[in-house]
Amino acid sequence: MRAVSVLLAGIVLGTAAAHAATEYEQAFAAYQKGDYPLALKLLKPLAEKGNVNAEYNVGVMYNTALGVKNDYAEAARWFKLAAGQGNMYAEVDLGKLYESGRGVPKDYKEAVRLFRLASAKRSPAAELELGSMYERGIGLTQDYKESAKWYRLSADQGDGDAQYNLALMYTQGHGVPQDIRQAVGWYKKSAEQGNSSAQLNLGAMYYSGQGVTKDPKQALKYFQLSAQQGNGRAQFNLATLYTQGDGIQQDLPRALIWFAAAAANLSGNEAKTADENSRAVAAKMTPAQRAAAKEMGSKCRVGDYRACD
Repeated sequence: MRAVSVLLAGIVLGTAAAHAATEYEQAFAAYQKGDYPLALKLLKPLAEKGNVNAEYNVGVMYNTALGVKNDYAEAARWFKLAAGQGNMYAEVDLGKLYESGRGVPKDYKEAVRLFRLASAKRSPAAELELGSMYERGIGLTQDYKESAKWYRLSADQGDGDAQYNLALMYTQGHGVPQDIRQAVGWYKKSAEQGNSSAQLNLGAMYYSGQGVTKDPKQALKYFQLSAQQGNGRAQFNLATLYTQGDGIQQDLPRALIWFAAAAANLSGNEAKTADENSRAVAAKMTPAQRAAAKEMGSKCRVGDYRACD
């Protein structure tokens, strides 16, 4: 998983000239209001004068299509200028472009070089990327121990994706001794930051009693959190809990809603099974339960599942 760049994350106002600081403040205010074209208009003159933070943020806007049409080559150009001045955010984002081959020729070695530069500045995003490249053997010789080392460095700084990846390594025994309790601890840290995959896995562990005391209510809690973010497998598991009523109150209307959501978000045989389960639940429901499901469904929207439960 990848961290997302934050616009204006690298702004430094204290040492800037008064005029530049005012322009930065105006750019930030425009961004906060969603006026991205104005933010870009204010940032570009500063970037063209060599202001490193402006260079980076202009690159972010081209990279993420904020206020301008997406243009990876232009994003790379601005990231290169900022990275050349040692901006660690630009080093990371430019490294990602080299890794993916967007806007620049694909070059894993250059990506690794840039991630190492940023990791020397203790960038958790760069540490996460190095962990991933060591794990996958991309641009580096595959080495699970090195991967776990870099994930831990990033996880210790609070990166939710690194915490999830480290939890997986403890679950599988890759690069570290297999330790389910350690895995649970890292899943919890990641889940608290909203990582839907960590929430899904933590729910499964509470459901099965793996590494924790079996607790269907805790399983329900974490499946709900993940399902509300659109995770199809969590939606399927949540629907299954509501169907079975194992340790929680059976609720067929909610089961129907979540099986339908899972069928929309999963693919292949998983989607087919979710659809079949949805039909089976519907066949068991009373008229009152069908009416309740219809009312719930009217509040439930694809892409925004917070009102579905």
